[in-house]
Amino acid sequence: MKKINLLITIIFIIQGCTQNVTTIESAHKKIGFEMEEGNKVNIYGGSQDGVAIMEAFFDAYNERRVDDVSKLEHDDIELYAPNGMIVKGSEEHAKLSNMFLEANPNAKWEILWSISNDIDFANKPDENWITTVVNVSFGEGDSATNLQRVLDAQIVDGKIKKVYGYERVISKEEEN
Repeated sequence: MKKINLLITIIFIIQGCTQNVTTIESAHKKIGFEMEEGNKVNIYGGSQDGVAIMEAFFDAYNERRVDDVSKLEHDDIELYAPNGMIVKGSEEHAKLSNMFLEANPNAKWEILWSISNDIDFANKPDENWITTVVNVSFGEGDSATNLQRVLDAQIVDGKIKKVYGYERVISKEEEN
């Protein structure tokens, strides 16, 4: 009986160790690459902390809490809009956000998906980027606009440092 108990204990220990290795390996799973000075550097699945920041960012927008949006950003944030506009600074972003929300009180952001990526650069510090796709809708009737945006947001020290935005118009056919 003692041998059976010992055998069962050893099996549980082995399973526990194997599960930890699997978790560690998946936390650092290579998912792609980026080019740095002509060389490929690895991109790994990143921390979910940045995904939570992006969720909080769009929740704050949907609830018209621009001050909370600002708290999620670095003071010197840079946002590169799809139309070529560059917004520099959280204060400027808040001003433009308030103007947009005042002009479009029914604006809504719906996250479709979000993924975290850690870039393992060779010649500069590693970076964490969150790629998020959102459907954005605003306006009414014939002036209603429905867009799909892809946003790449750099997260530094738990805040959004830089965002690159890309978009396409959602067709009427897709809306139905």
